[in-house]
Amino acid sequence: MRVVVLLVWLGLAVVSHAQELTGKVTGKVQDISGVALAGASIAAFQSSETPITGAAADEAGRFSLQLAPGRYKLVVSFTGFQSRESELLVIAGKSGNLSVILDEVPTELEEIVVSPEPVSGTGLTSVSIEKTMRVPANFFDPVRMLTSYPGVVAANDQANSIIVKGYSPNHVLWRVEGLDIANPNHLANAGTMSDKPTANGGGVSILSAQVLDRTDFRSGYLPAGYGNGLAGIMDMKLRAGAADKTQYTVQASLIGLDLAAEGPINKERGSSFLVNYRYSTVGLLSSVGIDFGDESINFQDLTFHANMPHKAGGELSVFGFMGLSKNIFNAKPEEEWEEEKDRYDITFKGLTYGAGLINHFKPGTWTFVAGLSFSGQVQERDSRSITVPYPHIYREAYDSYNVILSGFIKANRKLGAYGNMETGVRLNHYQQYLKNETNAQAYPDIFAPYVRGNVNGLLLQPYASWIKYFGTWQVNAGLQYARFGFNNTDSWEPKLSITKAGKKNTIALSAGTTSQVQQVQNYLVTGSRGLGFTRSHQALAEWKTKLPGELKLTTSAFYHWIVDAPVVRDAPFYSTLNQWDGYTWNDTLVNKGKGRNYGVEASLEKRFYNNLYFILSGSRYEAKFYNGAAYLNSRFNTKFTSSLLAGKEWNKKNRSFGVHARVLYLGGLRQPLIDLALSQQVGTTIYQEQSGYLRLPDYFRTDLRVSWRKNKPGYTRTLSIDIQNVTNRQNTAFTCFDSFLQRENTKYQLGIIPVLAYRVDF
Repeated sequence: MRVVVLLVWLGLAVVSHAQELTGKVTGKVQDISGVALAGASIAAFQSSETPITGAAADEAGRFSLQLAPGRYKLVVSFTGFQSRESELLVIAGKSGNLSVILDEVPTELEEIVVSPEPVSGTGLTSVSIEKTMRVPANFFDPVRMLTSYPGVVAANDQANSIIVKGYSPNHVLWRVEGLDIANPNHLANAGTMSDKPTANGGGVSILSAQVLDRTDFRSGYLPAGYGNGLAGIMDMKLRAGAADKTQYTVQASLIGLDLAAEGPINKERGSSFLVNYRYSTVGLLSSVGIDFGDESINFQDLTFHANMPHKAGGELSVFGFMGLSKNIFNAKPEEEWEEEKDRYDITFKGLTYGAGLINHFKPGTWTFVAGLSFSGQVQERDSRSITVPYPHIYREAYDSYNVILSGFIKANRKLGAYGNMETGVRLNHYQQYLKNETNAQAYPDIFAPYVRGNVNGLLLQPYASWIKYFGTWQVNAGLQYARFGFNNTDSWEPKLSITKAGKKNTIALSAGTTSQVQQVQNYLVTGSRGLGFTRSHQALAEWKTKLPGELKLTTSAFYHWIVDAPVVRDAPFYSTLNQWDGYTWNDTLVNKGKGRNYGVEASLEKRFYNNLYFILSGSRYEAKFYNGAAYLNSRFNTKFTSSLLAGKEWNKKNRSFGVHARVLYLGGLRQPLIDLALSQQVGTTIYQEQSGYLRLPDYFRTDLRVSWRKNKPGYTRTLSIDIQNVTNRQNTAFTCFDSFLQRENTKYQLGIIPVLAYRVDF
């Protein structure tokens, strides 16, 4: 650590003599098909409607701005295209490399500046990396940022698994650069009732915020080209490295060390690289008294991204990532036992990796994009009791791997004036293995099923979509097909969206069908190999308007009719719509389950202009499943969400002081009732799904971030402290039966967590 600090300060001493107190912003402007927009106008604003500086894109669509450190509003416009605006933070000694995509629109709509999303971005929330970095207690994770928007609930403080519009976290799909990948998170068992890994989410994203440009999250309605995720699709976009000079970032905090480097590969061609390494541990936090359950938690990851423009405006993007995580708990001496966990040795290890490439090329009138990736996740969990009271579970073993070879190719062609057609196909080949075994002295594998087997097959998803403007109306129609080769089941998915855009308002009505394959463990239940897709018929009405004072109001209403969800054949009250980390009974599953999720959402956002921003959001919804006789509250029906995120900065002489706060008030999560008598008899928690889901107390949390930033010639220093749950409120996570205490025990979510960080960009 001393060597790292010394090298950083030596580097700063050298560059501080050679550079002025400015920051450089470069970027590329192109249309949705990847064609460069030569002559596009780029303007930077601060506190007035008069731009401070501006530039025009060259023949390759590239531009460059030199700006003093500070916050700006960047507006990009081009004749015949929708103007786009975005927040921009400029710091000394660091270049930004932006990618701006404009949508072609009728001339009457050219002046629309509503949001960073395109006019056709129905159900789309796009979160920039800069926004992710400033949100308090976010652990530099874009998924946690999404909980500041309506309808999104964190399933547990310890993880970034999210409940969206009342859906299970299992119904979220992850992508990187548009390619489906294995769960890109460390510690996938974090925050679950069983301590077993989940299909989606984990302790923290493997892709550090240092390498991300933005995260596009689609929910409520998925257009053609998006599938296999009922709740939504999380598409993480990597940023291009600086193309003009090599630069570095070093960050040290109470949760670890982050090192990043970026720079040009070939300045003349504009190619660049970006690489980031991170090592994290909660050891320092534990030493200052933060309770992590006496667990040793460590993870590390490495990510790289290279951008290489080539002929005819095309571009090749290559990326890769690898992450290792470990969570170890050692049993305590018998005289120190306070709960059941204390007599277990528990080890969890995870390895996640991925590599891929994306190529944009235009051989003629068609524009093509092709991508290919290979990703996987290996997880092992072993839990052993050092004593074996009777009856008692004394060992649990979990082993799994999930490998995905994902590829796609899509072609885009303009059809006359203000028309566009896109067609493509996505191919995902899955190789999945799972073994879950529970050993007990009595009742073996009756109340905790034994699962073992492979699920291998090709998921084929061809699609076509057509977009056409009729004046200020836009029609987007599409059709998608899905077929899973593991058991030759299929699904047809029609899509339709109609949008009416004005100078300050956009109204959209969308409807379509989305389907998803099942979790691995469901196919492995006896007699369940032939399970088909779960399908969701989704309708969304959305209204966006721009208000005075740089305000954006977004409101929506949604209704989702879910069919073909697997349920236990002879016990339909057990539905996979309520599944997260659990497993089904040893009985056949059939596609006869139903559900319905519906509600309203609203958010009012002031973007970070004039050194002030806020997001006020809320939602009210219902999530129901059919138990064979009536519609009941699903496990993830929290009823409502509400949040306020706000921040203010004060600037003086190249210094900046900021205060940011977030308040979350959410409906309580649900869990099945516990059968106490049977749990005492068996020696482990037995839930009564047939009795419905008990709603836990409402959730309330306040987070705070205080930051100080100073720009110097050639580098910028940032000191910050983030405090999660600043009031130390005890929010209930779940309840379970404790075989040591012989009673029901309440588990709480995380208490107050302070994270001090020091960052240098140079």
